[in-house]
Amino acid sequence: MHFFFSLIPLVVVGIILLAAVLITISWRQARKLTHNSWQNRQQRYLDSPELQPLHQLEQYRLDAESLELTTADGETLSLLYRPSRNHATIILCHGYKMDCSEMIPIAAMLERYGYGVALPDLRSHGNSSGEKIYFGYHEWQDIETIVEFILERHPQETLGLFGNSMGGALALCYTARDPRISAVIAQSPYASIAHTIHQSVHRFTGLPPFPFATLINYFAQKQLKFDSAAVAPLNIIGAISPRAILLMMGGQDQVVPSDGIFALHRAAGQPVELWYDEHLDHVEFYHQHPVEFERRVSEFFARYLHPSP
Repeated sequence: MHFFFSLIPLVVVGIILLAAVLITISWRQARKLTHNSWQNRQQRYLDSPELQPLHQLEQYRLDAESLELTTADGETLSLLYRPSRNHATIILCHGYKMDCSEMIPIAAMLERYGYGVALPDLRSHGNSSGEKIYFGYHEWQDIETIVEFILERHPQETLGLFGNSMGGALALCYTARDPRISAVIAQSPYASIAHTIHQSVHRFTGLPPFPFATLINYFAQKQLKFDSAAVAPLNIIGAISPRAILLMMGGQDQVVPSDGIFALHRAAGQPVELWYDEHLDHVEFYHQHPVEFERRVSEFFARYLHPSP
């Protein structure tokens, strides 16, 4: 019995050390997931010049103007912009730690139908300023800056949004708050950060979801000083109606839990459309089903943006 009680201090010390290790790892991983340094972004272009947006513009023959805008809170926003021929412009939002080049193939497709396209590097991505990723808590100001820019040039323009992954979640949240957006498409969006954190943590850190997902989510919110519930599309998607939504999700998504799309679909008001393919992974619709993708997207925007002939 004396031996048993002599072990208790060692067990307590072990628990404290384990907790300290878990907290340290989670804090560091939270910072890694919420930061995207300028140096790393520029090094990516140096290592892979073909990923430069200007290279992608040439490849897809999209004649777009390269601009810099300043947001209301002082961030510098890098933007590619092509004005419309049909009085409707679509703002395309890239995914987590990507840049506007991700959206250039889709933008080139839309431009063939006469749509204007606006492709930002969201703050802390690509060539825009900033190094912290807020998952929409501040990034909505990037979209608002582009909306104001377009409408200042073309006051009668009709506006739509298209977003991939985190950009899809941002597109849904922004549309809910700005009635000037007439229709929105979200490809592989998450329903909420809390819902996707278990899958995303394993994908981006290699760590097991338990116990790290909850800890990383907690520390990320502490570091960014915000509540992730405030940027959950599931909480506000209902406010988009009666404007139109098209949701896309692959059943083999390894980044975002695919069942979240059904919760979004149920929470949305009408009109809402869902394209679900059980065989596809994350943001694969354009690349795996280009013909059907073009048909569905072009018909959706033609139906709800009502561009002039």
